[in-house]
Amino acid sequence: MARNLAHSLACKLARCLFALFLLCCSPALLQAAPETTSPSQCMRLGADESLGDAFAAFDAFFQDLYNRAGYCAKSVAMDPKRIEQLLIRGELDGDWFRPGDYVASMSDKLISLPQPLFGLEARLIWLDRTAFSGKPEDLRGLKVGYQAGFRWLESHLPQMGAHPFAVSSTAQTWELLARGRIDVFATSGLHEAAIIDHLRSKEDAVNRALWTTVSFFHALNPRHQDKAEKLNSALKVMILEQTPARSFLRPGMQPAALNE
Repeated sequence: MARNLAHSLACKLARCLFALFLLCCSPALLQAAPETTSPSQCMRLGADESLGDAFAAFDAFFQDLYNRAGYCAKSVAMDPKRIEQLLIRGELDGDWFRPGDYVASMSDKLISLPQPLFGLEARLIWLDRTAFSGKPEDLRGLKVGYQAGFRWLESHLPQMGAHPFAVSSTAQTWELLARGRIDVFATSGLHEAAIIDHLRSKEDAVNRALWTTVSFFHALNPRHQDKAEKLNSALKVMILEQTPARSFLRPGMQPAALNE
């Protein structure tokens, strides 16, 4: 009886060892095992700290995008100018979004996903007392304050013959317009609503006009060229699913057309 019990225990032990061997060494099982990424291995993305209430929605969107592509990302909130510097120096891996012409002008230092993320309206705001038609071509000779960090405005206002003046805080807009230090304020559609509400509280007639809609792209440091294809494919799927419309699109922003 003791011999039979010992034999039974030996067989059970052999089966357990064999199962353990398959679990640890089988290539098929190894391939099926999920990969894990430690926080220190996540890509660091520059995130515009001026987005206010919209920040959390953008953060969730980019977390989802990178997860779908099989990567891990961590958003780092900071000033847009600082993001530019750190991304070029390689201290950041990516930037949430930049206007297309800026990325093109920095093509020797940055890359972007081919698929646009969204369109952002460039808007013009002025008071009734200012003799301005609302047409961009009539900006020539005017003093135009602009949203600091909005690169498209920074580069295009001089091209229109305007005298640009960077404004770091939109809370200054009323004082600058009322005192005549600027004739027009140029900003993004995303920031316009809050500025208009503030100006209207001053009981002065406020005018606004659309300048144009600017396409924005997700930017990467060139060392991540190998990740661009997967990220771009994931982004296209999210656009087809209308994920941007459900997550971060706000008044003043337009959904991106699918780039075939």
